Order: sequence, then C-alpha cells, then structure tokens
Amino acid sequence: MKIDFKHTILAGAFLLFTAAPAMAGAWGALATSPNADYGWSKNYDTEDEAEVRALRECRKYSRECSVKKTFRNVCISVASASNGAMGWAWGYARSEGNRRAMDECRSNRGDNCKLVERFCTGNADED
Repeated sequence: MKIDFKHTILAGAFLLFTAAPAMAGAWGALATSPNADYGWSKNYDTEDEAEVRALRECRKYSRECSVKKTFRNVCISVASASNGAMGWAWGYARSEGNRRAMDECRSNRGDNCKLVERFCTGNADED
C-alpha cells in the first residue's frame, strides 16, 4: 500500500485550522476583593487575557482585587452578601450551581446572600 504523504499532510493541516476556532474564546476568569466587589470575563482567547479583563472590571470598585480562578468551557454562579462574604461554583447546571454558590456564601458567614452573576465561557451550555 502506497501512502500519499502530500495529501495526508494537507488533510491534517485542514483539520487543524478548521478545528482551531472552536477552542478560541473559551477562557473566562473571576476576580474578587475582600469587600465583595468582583469582576468577571468570558470568551477570551487566552487565560492571561481573561485574567486581565476580570481584574480590570473588579478594580473599577476596589484596588484589592485578585483573580480567584480561571475557567474554560464552563458556567459559573456567583453569590455575594452585604457584609463582604462571597460564594461561587462552577461546572454545574444553573440550579445546582446557583444553590452551591449561595450555600458557600452563607457558609462564609454571609448576611443576606444574593445571586449576583451567572455566566458561561466557551462552548458551555447555559441550562
């Protein structure tokens, strides 16, 4: 059996370049401050870009922001309380993620926890 390397290489290159856009824009990040200020980002091409944007958004409200986590192709729920406590969860369907974020906020001694954000990155389905 004779292998045609020219066509094999061309086919491989075609698959590589047509599959690349599916991975683009998949990164997101969450940044928070001790005062329950937060910023988030979604659908950035790199992890670094997502972190920079989340920090920029958080720093509109506080200078004490730090990136808590970066995400890829997942949905995130964020809960916040009036006394600065927060909770967040990722990788769960909407109702479960929201419940877990609220539970974490309360376990962090949050007063009047409220769900403040729900966002998805990349190809994650919002359900």
